[in-house]
Amino acid sequence: MSGKRTICVTTDCVCDLPDEILKKYNVDVVYFYIETDTGRFRDVSEITAQNIFEYLKNGGQKSKTNAPAPDEFIQVFTKKLKSCDEVIHIATGSKISASVKNSQAAVEQMGSLGERVHIFDSGHLSTGIGHIVLKAAEMVNEGVVDSGKILAELEKMRDMVSSSFLADRADYLYRNGRVTKAVQIICSFFNIHPVLAMKDGFLGLKSVQIGNYEKSALRYVRKELKTPNIRTDRLFITHAGCTARDIKLIKREVNRIMKFDSVIVTKASATISGNSGPRTFGLLYVKDE
Repeated sequence: MSGKRTICVTTDCVCDLPDEILKKYNVDVVYFYIETDTGRFRDVSEITAQNIFEYLKNGGQKSKTNAPAPDEFIQVFTKKLKSCDEVIHIATGSKISASVKNSQAAVEQMGSLGERVHIFDSGHLSTGIGHIVLKAAEMVNEGVVDSGKILAELEKMRDMVSSSFLADRADYLYRNGRVTKAVQIICSFFNIHPVLAMKDGFLGLKSVQIGNYEKSALRYVRKELKTPNIRTDRLFITHAGCTARDIKLIKREVNRIMKFDSVIVTKASATISGNSGPRTFGLLYVKDE
């Protein structure tokens, strides 16, 4: 290629960014898969969170998430390199997914072409990844053509992203090994709503809210937004199976406590939703250093 160098950003579909944002920044995604008793489906395009919830509610047993295989990463990277000099792929955290491992294997299989692809371990999931994707895409849009500079900024940003979620029940978390059977029983008996958060690349139990779901949701919002030094440029409210009433309640409480330049409501992918269950939502934001 001649002329000014160009960089493209790609990511995993579990970044949970809306299509209009992905298209605006020319970000292509690589798709995860969900295996069920009835077949293997590509996340987002072939299966949704609601499909998963209905399937499990109606007696479905198997629900396994698979990261894309190396050959699928190769297809996306090769396509992007036809129009870009370099690709930065922002992957789901390596401690919770095989995305980093598989995308790195793809790069190795691409030979000299792979030298133009950079894999970044986001250390996050859902729109926690989304914040990092948008940082990279905005730097590219601003004319930054040094991939090393972009990656250095992403490294600094990774620990500043807060990814947490409140789940209605612990049933799905137990099913996917996130909590023990004892925790699941206690949560069910005492109407306890688990709060999970990413820490050091792992998704774990952060705290709990007890009692009525709506009141618990508001307490979670208030507690999260008490975090010092929250950047007010962008907040994602990402949810799985929340009602319109739930979202209205959550947004109203957010706006009462803190004014963000942009509050974006997004739907969680089937990959994320199948691990958390219906009426799960999270507040995902970036903190200052």
